[in-house]
Amino acid sequence: MMSLIMLDNEPSAKKSSCSYCGDAPVNHLFSFLESIVSITLDNNAKKIIKYVPFFVKNFADFIPEFLFKTLAFLRLAKFSGDIDKAKTFRSKIIWEEAKKRGILMEQVIFLGNPLDYYRAKLKVKGKNKFFYFESIPIRPEFLDINKNWDDKVVMKQEFEKHGIPIPVFFELSFFSFLNLKNIGRIFSKLEKPIIVKPRIGSRGRHTVTNIHTLQQFRDGIDTARQICSYLIVEEHLKGSICRVTFVDGVLAGFYIGQVPTLFGDGRKTIKELIEEKDGKRHNRVEPIRISKELRDHILRAGFAIDDVLPEGISLPLTHRAGRLFGGATKEMIADLHPSFIPILKKAAKATGLSVVGFDVIIPDSTKPANSQRWGIIECNSLPFIDLHYYALEGRPKNIAGMIWDMWQ
Repeated sequence: MMSLIMLDNEPSAKKSSCSYCGDAPVNHLFSFLESIVSITLDNNAKKIIKYVPFFVKNFADFIPEFLFKTLAFLRLAKFSGDIDKAKTFRSKIIWEEAKKRGILMEQVIFLGNPLDYYRAKLKVKGKNKFFYFESIPIRPEFLDINKNWDDKVVMKQEFEKHGIPIPVFFELSFFSFLNLKNIGRIFSKLEKPIIVKPRIGSRGRHTVTNIHTLQQFRDGIDTARQICSYLIVEEHLKGSICRVTFVDGVLAGFYIGQVPTLFGDGRKTIKELIEEKDGKRHNRVEPIRISKELRDHILRAGFAIDDVLPEGISLPLTHRAGRLFGGATKEMIADLHPSFIPILKKAAKATGLSVVGFDVIIPDSTKPANSQRWGIIECNSLPFIDLHYYALEGRPKNIAGMIWDMWQ
């Protein structure tokens, strides 16, 4: 059951200086440089981790504890029990459940700034001690993974081997941005429209959808590469944006997000229709922001903000789904057609992750899986479980509770 604290303090849209970052802005240069390290070094490191002796792994697990304790000793950091300072709503849900269970949980405050790092008093390897973690407390035996599942290319390559539905895709390396012939070749091989996005990263940052022309593709590459050194290009699957979350191999939540969509009447302009839609919105739905990203999105569909939308034409305004962007959300695990469950379970098992989220595009989740074209587009090893708690419709299961249950 959703707590009153959650209802009173649910997430709201944040302002951003970059419309393509959405409500989760990042430093572009830092993100670009970080992607080079993550893709070139991290992926290779995960390949050899299984050969690393246990004492080395144990030492690596000890690093966060040593670091934060050292910073606390030097009075550069401290541990806070103030739940209102939780960095993310994902962490706050975890913390609320910990308090209900009598589990001591504290947040790392570094130089006065709350971090999304925490510690909880738990039984680890038979001893009661503080366990340090980022946002979600994953048991240490489940932390060793040999692939970076958050890498969209790695995920799709592996799922392709297992026969798990994914969109057709191509990867774009750092140097291929300059190769116009290669860009043209990739564009010609994909059915339109297509999507270009950063190979790593989440929250739809610098993702460009609904691409129909080669020039739009080049513009999309320029946008996506602002924050990532490697990109992925894929077919644009039609359907609702769904979030599937598994905990310990069990389907814990199935959430559908709808993008804000206008329906033309042949009289009103797109801007007028947006104002009309905002005037009728649910009080928990954020108003639609007319940003550069939105203007570019509808331009790729052939419209400008002051154009009259023809009668009978439906126009999605963005690729961003959910109530924070003027759309709708529904938690509907009970309505998911049972034919999807074994396929999604297969995907969760393939990752070996004890807590995992998938972004999935499905035209109609209430109809059989084999009757439609659908696919998994992203994997999240640290999923935003709070999405399941704040839907406009439906009631979620206690996902945070399922996560803490794994410690019993």
